[in-house]
Amino acid sequence: MPTPDPFEAKVALVTGATSGIGRELARRLARRGAAVVATGRDPEALAAVGREVAGAVRPGIALAMDVTRDDDVARAVAEAEARLGPVDLLFNNAGVGYFRDGWELDLERLGRVMDVNLYGAIRVTQAVLPGMRQRRRGTIVNVASVAGKRGYPRLAGYCASKYALIGWSDGLRRDVEGDGIGVTVVCPPAVDTPFFDRAGYGTYRQDHAGIPMMSPGDVADGILDAVAAGRREAILSPRARALYLLSVLAPGALDLIQRRLKKPIPRAEFRDVEP
Repeated sequence: MPTPDPFEAKVALVTGATSGIGRELARRLARRGAAVVATGRDPEALAAVGREVAGAVRPGIALAMDVTRDDDVARAVAEAEARLGPVDLLFNNAGVGYFRDGWELDLERLGRVMDVNLYGAIRVTQAVLPGMRQRRRGTIVNVASVAGKRGYPRLAGYCASKYALIGWSDGLRRDVEGDGIGVTVVCPPAVDTPFFDRAGYGTYRQDHAGIPMMSPGDVADGILDAVAAGRREAILSPRARALYLLSVLAPGALDLIQRRLKKPIPRAEFRDVEP
């Protein structure tokens, strides 16, 4: 007898589903039989992904949701559960970046990064977690980054948000221990999305031409594999895992490599849009 797909007939809510990793997650979950709730802020892109998940194995929906607004989150989660049923899987994927030297961070812009990357994940989790605890089942998936495991030049603000997300996830996992709820943290390396352009580093690809980027689809596959295996944390790609191990065992050597690779970043304007 074939093993049932762990995502089949589950209600899966994905934040930041209008592009990149989030859109690929929504597509893959829908193909695997989940009822997908795709959320985001871009109306045109949201409509497109909504058409994809609506026509899948188990019809899904697309809902506008700004993870930085309590009322927006409460409304979207309530509508999702009224239409599809209780959320079984939450993928906190929405995120923004901000490239600046740590000493020149604009606190208002940094606040926006923290509000989306950390507080946004907390808001949505708080909206679905009471039901999960009552039913004694569910999974919270927080999409962090290798920048939450190791500091990177001119990414101090983004690193802070992802370090904090990992720390909060670890604490949450202990808080819900015994409640039948899993918490998985996934740390991708650089991904081939508009993230760098929108975060103010439009020449990232040229400056790192010899360093491969993961595709959004491969990241989505890695996330689903980690969830299916019940993993606590997954650092995606062998290269990222090797660099993390080097940062633990020989941080000075990795610092030297990063200093040699560091290049000036143009002072582009920060664009407050989904990655």
